[in-house]
Amino acid sequence: MFTLELKRVQLAALHALSCLIIPWACSGVPRPATTSEIQALFDLATVAPQRLRVVADIITYEPAWSGEDVVREMEQQNKLYKDLAQSQSQQERSNAIARSHSGKRIQHVQEWYSGNHYRLDQTDEGMVSEQYLKKRPAGYKNTFVNINDPALSPYRSFFADHDLLDAQLSKTTLYSKNDLWRALGLEGEVAFPLLVALVDSRSARPGRPFTDVDSSMLKMDSEKAERLRSGSNSTWQLEAISEAGAEERTRFLLRGKFPSPDTPPDAPGRVSALEYVYVLGRSDDRVVCIQASYTNHTAHTSLVSQREPPYKNGFPRVWKRTTFKPGVPPAQVDVEFKMVELNPAAKDEQIFSAVFPSNYIVSDVTSGQAVLLQQPVRASTASQPLRPQSSSRRVLVLCLLGSGVIGLGVALLRLKGR
Repeated sequence: MFTLELKRVQLAALHALSCLIIPWACSGVPRPATTSEIQALFDLATVAPQRLRVVADIITYEPAWSGEDVVREMEQQNKLYKDLAQSQSQQERSNAIARSHSGKRIQHVQEWYSGNHYRLDQTDEGMVSEQYLKKRPAGYKNTFVNINDPALSPYRSFFADHDLLDAQLSKTTLYSKNDLWRALGLEGEVAFPLLVALVDSRSARPGRPFTDVDSSMLKMDSEKAERLRSGSNSTWQLEAISEAGAEERTRFLLRGKFPSPDTPPDAPGRVSALEYVYVLGRSDDRVVCIQASYTNHTAHTSLVSQREPPYKNGFPRVWKRTTFKPGVPPAQVDVEFKMVELNPAAKDEQIFSAVFPSNYIVSDVTSGQAVLLQQPVRASTASQPLRPQSSSRRVLVLCLLGSGVIGLGVALLRLKGR
C-alpha cells in the first residue's frame, strides 16, 4: 500500500514538474482537435531522415561513481585484461574511469544521413584522457558506418579507430544510431500511438522490412482521423487546448489503453493506461514540436522530451530528454546542436565507402576472427604523405641540396689544406 501511494506521489510530482517546465501547459479549455491539427500531428510522427549532416554535443547525466566504484572497476578490468594490469598508465586509466562516470558525460559527434546510409564520427570524453583532448581539439577518434548497400560495398558496416589506425569491416553487423534527425519531428516513443490510430495500412510497402526512410511514404487514413476527431475511436481519445498567452501554440492530450513494452506482466489484459502530451508551435512557417511527454500510469514510467529555441532548419538549439522509472534516479540526455547542414556537398561514396588510408590496418571481422585485408605501410612514409610538386620546384630543391653538398666539400678541402 505504501509503495502504491509513493508511486502516486511520484506521478503527481511529475505532473507538477511539467507545469513548471511549460507554465501554459495547465491552462485553457479542452476541445476536439480539428482535422488539420490531426494532420499536423501525423506529419510530425512520419518525419523521415533527410540527407544531412549534424554536428552536436550529447551530454548524459547519471549518478556519479564513488572512489570505491572506480577501484572495483579497475580490479575487474585487470582480471579480464592482464595487459592492462601490467601497463604504466594505471593512474591515467583510473582518471578516465572516474571521468566517464562523474555524473556528466560528453560525446562530441558528427552524424551523416542519406537514405538508409548512416555515419557517426565520435569522440567520447569518458573514453579518452585529458591529454588526448588537448592534443586533438578537432577531429574525431572513432567512426561507425552502416553502409547496407551492395552498390557501395559488399560489407554492411565498418568501424574505425583513427588513433590506432585500425578499421574493422563486417558483412553482418549494423551499429545503433543516435537518430538526432528525430528532433525534426516526434521520436518513436511518442509517435507510435499516432501511427497506430491514424496510418492508412495501404500506404505501407508489404513484403519488405520497414525502415525510417519509409516513414515519409505513410499516409493518414481520413476515416480513422474522423473517428479520432469525433471521439468515436474505441481505443484512443484526443483533445486539444489552445494555450492562453501563447500565439499559435496548441497542446494535445491523447489517452488510451494499449499494450506497451513496459506493461507489467500481471496487468489486467496485458494493457497499460497511457497518456501522451504534445505541444506544437510554429517557427519559420514550419510546425515544430516544443514538448512531448509519455506516461504509462500502469507501469509508472514516463518520458519528457523538450526542445528549446531558437530553431534553425527545423532543429532546436537544445533537445532535452528525461526518463523516469520507479526505483532509479531520472535519466537525462541533452543534445546541443552546433551545426545542421542540409544536403551536404560531399557525395555518398566519399562519406560511406569503406576506403582507408594506406597506413591503416584493415580487417574483416564477419566470422568473429579478424581476417587481414590491408597491411599498413611503414609509419615513416605513411605519417607524412608526399604532396605533388612541379618540375621547377623539384629542380630548385635539387639545386639547394647540390649547393649544400658542394659547399660542404669545399669546407672540408680548406680544412684539409690547413
